Amino acid sequence: MIAQLIEQVKKCEKKSQLEEFISSLKQFDVFQIQQFYKQDSQLALVLATLVREKIIEIVLSNGDVGESDYLYVYILFAPLNSIPQEPRLEPYIQTARTYFLANTTGEYENLMLLELEVLCLILQGRSQEAMKCYIQGISHIEIHLCSIGKASEFIRSSFPKMGISMEFFLESIQEILDKKSYMQLPFLRRRSILNWQLHCFWNVPNFFNHRKWLELYPLWRDLFYAHMQDSSIESLDHFVYMQFFIYHMCGNSFESQEQWREFCEEIDKPACEIYRDFASKNGLAYVPKKAKQAEKKIIGILRDRLVENSPYKVEYSFLKQILSSQEFCKDYEIKIYTMNLLEKSENSPLVLKSYEDLGIEVVDVVSQYNQKGFYNSHLQKALALNAKIKEDNVSYLISPNNGYGISDFVLSACSAPSQIFWSHGNFVYDIPSIDERITHICGNEGRVRREGFEFIGIPTVMDSIFYNPSISAEVVASYRAKYPQDALILGSIGRLVKINSQSYLQMVVKIMQKFPQSIYLACGSGNIQEIEHKLKEILGEEYSEFMRRFYFCGYVNSAIYGHIIDFWLDSFPMEQGESRIEYVAKGKLSLVLAKNPSAVKKEWITMAVSEEDYYQKALHLLGLTQEQRDEIIAQNMAGLERYNAKREELGIAHFLQMLKAQCKSF
Repeated sequence: MIAQLIEQVKKCEKKSQLEEFISSLKQFDVFQIQQFYKQDSQLALVLATLVREKIIEIVLSNGDVGESDYLYVYILFAPLNSIPQEPRLEPYIQTARTYFLANTTGEYENLMLLELEVLCLILQGRSQEAMKCYIQGISHIEIHLCSIGKASEFIRSSFPKMGISMEFFLESIQEILDKKSYMQLPFLRRRSILNWQLHCFWNVPNFFNHRKWLELYPLWRDLFYAHMQDSSIESLDHFVYMQFFIYHMCGNSFESQEQWREFCEEIDKPACEIYRDFASKNGLAYVPKKAKQAEKKIIGILRDRLVENSPYKVEYSFLKQILSSQEFCKDYEIKIYTMNLLEKSENSPLVLKSYEDLGIEVVDVVSQYNQKGFYNSHLQKALALNAKIKEDNVSYLISPNNGYGISDFVLSACSAPSQIFWSHGNFVYDIPSIDERITHICGNEGRVRREGFEFIGIPTVMDSIFYNPSISAEVVASYRAKYPQDALILGSIGRLVKINSQSYLQMVVKIMQKFPQSIYLACGSGNIQEIEHKLKEILGEEYSEFMRRFYFCGYVNSAIYGHIIDFWLDSFPMEQGESRIEYVAKGKLSLVLAKNPSAVKKEWITMAVSEEDYYQKALHLLGLTQEQRDEIIAQNMAGLERYNAKREELGIAHFLQMLKAQCKSF
């Protein structure tokens, strides 16, 4: 193979031919090249030297530079033990270092200089130094640069094939997150470093949602605190954004209430002190207005952005539920205030229309700031929302958010007389400006205690359009055809972090070993490599054979896959939540490991009280005939219907009681 590559390089006389050769290298990864080199190390050196000579002769000597794709020659140089140094490359390296990020250099030139230095370092055999330089250098460049898209795509698609590990990335990025150097940068460069982590490196497949991202938390926190000491508006703006950034990067990996509690203590509470002080000094707090006699009280809901995710489905279902109450509609009006966090995603037109169809106004006073893309001002958004909420004379402000800079600012500024936190699973969020806590995760209880805090329970029945939308049998069959025809399909749908549990994966393996015809569908996004690593530890030599039965499906349409999965093995210790309830509502069976075993009745065969009980009940349920399963499903569905009717009634009653109780405080 090396000899064939040498012959291909020899034929390169033009830049287009050289680029075609480099493009052809993408059929290989660095690990394959390593194996080729072991067969003939001398020939490997000939290949690398020849590639270097061609790049110097055809590209660099003609005053040209190689773009991102040229850096893929890394796979030819990284496996070499050494290569003779080429003096002609040193002037290019020195020139690039001299002018990169210089005040007189534009962003386009910065990118060219960076790619020039990195390419020359690779050609000199200084491969690790080159990639560290690339990671650190590109992180400083404005992410909206027109030509940056190609570089960003190169990173996402090529880093795994080049063998750039998460550990190497962290080592590289930690150096530019050093407080002393970071705080000396212009704010554009500071924001860029964070933007590259969030919008590019996070999406490298082997970095995606990796738990090692949490190793950067102490550095992010130190930078956050450093901005706390700077009283300038620019610094406060960056501070508000940093809170969102840390929340987003860490929150995707948090697995416990204790982690959220630490985040609240170390990030939310210190931030809220800054926001309250700023609000006080600038007269931002709510000032009561005299309401007209017939005026309805306005309930504002503060949202990060409007997309069809699980929190939206719960919220929409509850709002539809409460708007069916004449008593509620007589006295109250609902408005939704969006933060439009485009860093997460754009608003969905379908979701916007769904609120419109309910007669709910979506208030958007922040889109104008999104014109700056990933450099939009979170502080300006917070100020605009604070002003609009006060202008609209909102009586109750409900926030289902637990740590965004914008939402914490709005709450800390006391934008409304009654401010209510709606928990979707975080039960430890605790900032001074919260007047009440509510949650739909409450059974049918009017009051629940979670993690030391009292919550008003608002039982919510998920709307039928989410639970069991109409899907044609032909569509379901076309997706089902992707998997073995006679297989028993086990699985779950949700973020993969929830199944990234050694004990749960051991349970799945143990159950599947009892049912050789079974397969498992892991539906959802997350870090696949971490789960594969755990399965390798569990299975040992049986890993390769077993993985033919284990499918990572990525993000799926739950309305379709809910019909494909035959039996839902719910994850533990983290549960899947609404996605499992949606599945069960299609007339399917699931098995859950109960958080509160004492509340489980003996006859509840779809709820386990221990891992051993989970295993035994899984074997029992999977061993039933279809007729026996159908009988259990029919009983479950009848019980669910009665349960939901009661929940809807209680949800409306509890919410109205809460509003009336809060009304006494203003």
